[in-house]
Amino acid sequence: MTTTFDAATTAAIAAFAQLDIYTAVQAMRAEADYDRERDQWITRYIDEHGGGADDAEYDALHAQAQASPEYAQFIDAVRQELQDYFGVTGDQLDGIIVLRDDDSDELWAEVNRQRNALGTGEVRGDL
Repeated sequence: MTTTFDAATTAAIAAFAQLDIYTAVQAMRAEADYDRERDQWITRYIDEHGGGADDAEYDALHAQAQASPEYAQFIDAVRQELQDYFGVTGDQLDGIIVLRDDDSDELWAEVNRQRNALGTGEVRGDL
């Protein structure tokens, strides 16, 4: 059985499959740092605003953090820093972010099926 992915994920798979192995690995590293930096920023925000005593309060603070102008500024700055450091484009970073949103075995099997067909080399999804 073939897994069906939404249009954004299908496009991200195709774009990622075309990357040379070095750029693919760099994009994955950039995404890992992006995810860590983003999580740390949101955690600090939540801690500074009461900590979220229960799940509903935590979820509300999490959403509030992501809606804040400071978050948008932070995200813009960290994205640019990571793109410069890892030598990837915004589109390449966005693509791997989409892939990580799924991050299933089926997704990485499809990524590697396409990468093998193109001769760009397999990658591990758990980098």
